[in-house]
Amino acid sequence: MSRIRPFSFLLEDEMDTLVSSLEVELYGKDRILYDMGQISPYIYLVFSGLIGLFDDDGAVDYLSRGELLGIMSLYGGPSRVRAVALEDTVCYLLDMGSFKTVLEKNKRFSAFFSAIVDKRFRSFRAMASDRKIMEEASFVLEVQRIVYKEPVVCGVQAAIVDAAMKMERNGVSSIVVVDGDNRPVGIITHKDLRKVIIRGEKWERVERFMSSPVKTIEAGATILCAYTTLIDAGIDHLVLTTDEGRVCGVVTRKDIQIHLEPSFSIVKLYRKVLKAATIKELATICAGLRLSVAKIAMTGTSFYDLTRMLCTVHDAIVTRTIRLACSRPEPEQFVWIHMGSSGRKEEIIATDQDNALISRNGEWLELAAEINESLAQLGFPKCPGDYMASNRKWNQPLSVWKEYFQEWFHDPIPEHVRYLSVFLDMRLLFGSASLLGDLLDEMRRAMTREAMRLLAYDAVEIQPPIGIFGIVGLHKGVDLKIHGIYPIVNGTRVLALEAGILHITNTRERLEVLQQRGFIDSQMCHEVLEAYGFLQDLRLRHHARAVLDQTDMNNIVRARELSKLDLLILKESLKVVASFQKFLMKRYDVSRIVLFSQL
Repeated sequence: MSRIRPFSFLLEDEMDTLVSSLEVELYGKDRILYDMGQISPYIYLVFSGLIGLFDDDGAVDYLSRGELLGIMSLYGGPSRVRAVALEDTVCYLLDMGSFKTVLEKNKRFSAFFSAIVDKRFRSFRAMASDRKIMEEASFVLEVQRIVYKEPVVCGVQAAIVDAAMKMERNGVSSIVVVDGDNRPVGIITHKDLRKVIIRGEKWERVERFMSSPVKTIEAGATILCAYTTLIDAGIDHLVLTTDEGRVCGVVTRKDIQIHLEPSFSIVKLYRKVLKAATIKELATICAGLRLSVAKIAMTGTSFYDLTRMLCTVHDAIVTRTIRLACSRPEPEQFVWIHMGSSGRKEEIIATDQDNALISRNGEWLELAAEINESLAQLGFPKCPGDYMASNRKWNQPLSVWKEYFQEWFHDPIPEHVRYLSVFLDMRLLFGSASLLGDLLDEMRRAMTREAMRLLAYDAVEIQPPIGIFGIVGLHKGVDLKIHGIYPIVNGTRVLALEAGILHITNTRERLEVLQQRGFIDSQMCHEVLEAYGFLQDLRLRHHARAVLDQTDMNNIVRARELSKLDLLILKESLKVVASFQKFLMKRYDVSRIVLFSQL
């Protein structure tokens, strides 16, 4: 048991509490462990065999070795399913009273089960991160871990000159003024010493010059919490205290910035991008971007948080490239748009270019070719499918683009459906917003139910590999993009089209607006968002490792690369994808055997 999460979170005495009341039971085939509406007297841990969970509509899940059931009863709730042994099955029966005792003592253990009941994949993800990653995670690390010097302190009666000499001897930029119990009452920093020099009052007591009350934070707080406290208070020094309120260290803004160097390198890069005068200068600035992003990803930063930051940087790079290419400002004559992951604001580690140009009139092909070439020099590879503004087909006046969408919607052959999948994610990067707005209005008028149906087929065509024994073929590898991410992206896109939400391209933002407008309920929105976030987080970590190891990136994860908890969440996430696909199939009346020739 101690090798299985969450039992690996337990201390020895906590494990003893569980084991002391443990029972072992053999359930013959077809025997019911508990029924719908019942409150289970045990938590069941499957040792061998197979358990099926069923509701009124049929099979809900299948549980095998190492998996748990009966968890709803922990919180006093009746079971929503019937648990049946599908073959001879051996289970460990854990006493409910002992279980609750351990839950109250161990926060990580308790959080694990709360996450299961609430289906909060975020809570799962926080625990699922690789242990080494979590230990080195910049933002979630305890702030005391980056403080290497003992605090330098003095009493309130000390002379300011003595305090200054003590700071000098210890090579620090501050001294904490404490009371008789070593609790902080003020702080003297190098800035405060300037007042002393100006006034020439070096024999005055420190209490006259100290900053008080002093800003403090518990030593066990996260680095992120410490940094935001410094920023919000507009100070450079933060005193760390023990649980009893006694001084145990001082952290400075510089300490944190040095520790978070990869993150701050991104901020510095952004500022430099805005000032770059040539493409060569931009290329130098962007050279370390990919590696910096990979380092940040390995700190445990979530996909959603990282994309918000990186989208701003990538957009700045592209915008600066366009401005450098334009001999004169002409933003009202055309609009430069992005599609794909960049169009959805979901690009992290730079992928192929996906862009196009919509103009009022005139010839913009030469400019587009220069921009595409420059972006390639900056580390954004050209699109193998040639979805770029340097391709005349995707560099046209507004009138031609309107004709494109009329044709694609009203004659939805496979090629046209593929174009719709690409260009329904288009987002303005530079130029005239009114040009894109006119095109979006035309698209709303042109869309057809048949085109939506075929777009929905793209979202349900490939079924997640979930079988009776869990994830099928995981030893060979599961493609996170094909089996998980694409179905959610494609399904959300067609729902957004039906709702007329064309100005929003980000998958998360689309889902939230779809819920607000009643196209999906709150539970579906929550579950799809959490599943999507986990799949993207897992893919992000996978890509980051490849960059750091200097190997080729792919989207395939294998069982041996995942922890037990990662496997559990992956299974749950893929089940959410399958459920989302069923919803789409019913809504758009499609199945996985649709043939274009029959339509």
